[in-house]
Amino acid sequence: MTTPAIIVVAAIIRGKDGRICLGKRPDDKHQGGHWEFPGGKVEPGESLAAALARELHEELAMEQSESAPFMTIVHQYSDLHVTLHFREVFAWQGEPHGREGQPVAWFENSELPGLSFPAANRPVVTALTLPPSLAIAPPDQSLTSLLQAIGELDATQTGIYLRHWSQHEALPEIASCCRYHGIRFWLRMVSEEDAAIAQQEGAFGLHLPAAVLAGCDQRPDFAGVVSAACHDRAEMEKIVSLSLDMAMVSPVEKTPSHPGASPLGWPQAAALMIGQPLACFALGGLTPDHLPLAREHGAVGVAGIRAFWS
Repeated sequence: MTTPAIIVVAAIIRGKDGRICLGKRPDDKHQGGHWEFPGGKVEPGESLAAALARELHEELAMEQSESAPFMTIVHQYSDLHVTLHFREVFAWQGEPHGREGQPVAWFENSELPGLSFPAANRPVVTALTLPPSLAIAPPDQSLTSLLQAIGELDATQTGIYLRHWSQHEALPEIASCCRYHGIRFWLRMVSEEDAAIAQQEGAFGLHLPAAVLAGCDQRPDFAGVVSAACHDRAEMEKIVSLSLDMAMVSPVEKTPSHPGASPLGWPQAAALMIGQPLACFALGGLTPDHLPLAREHGAVGVAGIRAFWS
């Protein structure tokens, strides 16, 4: 039996203090009683930006709101098929409030995982905890240079993947440096014991290279974000089947670090990323300036090596 299908647009609204604005669904509606990102159904012929501006005016009395893509999720409930286009609102007029009598509140990012959301919203909650840029630590630099570079990163904008340094004897010192500067860092999983090491070192994320992903039959035992490398549809399906939180999709464009690899290109990368129930990062030949383009094609963030260091 085919379930009804709808297209929904929803808002990521950040206040000047960085908190996120959420509304609470009425108990008598679908997925009632849960907190949600404000928005609603897209009408026929309506653009996503126009639909969101209309919904925010009707729900929250927000005027002249402007937005940009954040991520898209396709979700199948037992009684409804939903395509959710989440957009980041970067300008508006008026103070958001529940125009229809619904509860409206502002939350810190750290509070979001503890709230009750509709199932389709959960990947967005995870995505909001991620930095928009992920710097991959170069293998060909000294430990001193690496530690100095970590101290120069903007912790609000950039995380670090310690790919070639994850099994290095200096890892405790590197991890300590990341923690001191508030930098969210990922470690590479080569064997099962690496999950325990990542937990012990306070890693924000654990990353599975393609070869490790291929041999996995269950999600690693790690309490943080678990990501994996993705180069094609089969790997993306495996990532989704393991209920991982994040995929690094590559190579999007030609990259000096993998000169022999054929780039996916943005259309093929978008086909892999859009609609997936997880956060995707675009990787390969990119810079932090590619973030808006990446978000238009389904990624929430961008990653790279040299272009991501000061």
